Amino acid sequence: MRKMLLVMVAVLALTSAACSSGDDNSGATGVTSTTGGTPGTTGTTGTTGTTGSESGCTAANAVDLSADDPFTVTIQGFAFDPPCFVAASTSTITIENKDGVPHTFTIDGTQVDVTIDGGKTFNGESAGLAPGSYDFYCKIHPTMTGTVIVV
Repeated sequence: MRKMLLVMVAVLALTSAACSSGDDNSGATGVTSTTGGTPGTTGTTGTTGTTGSESGCTAANAVDLSADDPFTVTIQGFAFDPPCFVAASTSTITIENKDGVPHTFTIDGTQVDVTIDGGKTFNGESAGLAPGSYDFYCKIHPTMTGTVIVV
């Protein structure tokens, strides 16, 4: 019984550490599906998305992917890479999940909500998001977060 308790504590500790987002988190636009609002975002939802100011992502420190079509976001080590980026509203997205478990790329209040199985790649069309700042996250691991600035 004691051994089982120690194993459970170890698993919980590892799960908590694995699900935390680091400075290598990222997201993207261009995913089409439907979503029902889930927790995990920051900022306030409006007609131009959510504000990324609380996440610290600004146009000045974001990775500029706005000229790339398609552009690629990688999920690895339970983190999005890049975690803060600029994308054109008309660009398509590729999301590579290099982890061995499924993740989602979700933007609340939009049609962006896609599940990418472990070791798989998603190729999606433009979601046509209005210019603005949008916080995204993984619904399975809600501490995995990032911000995309749509231009």
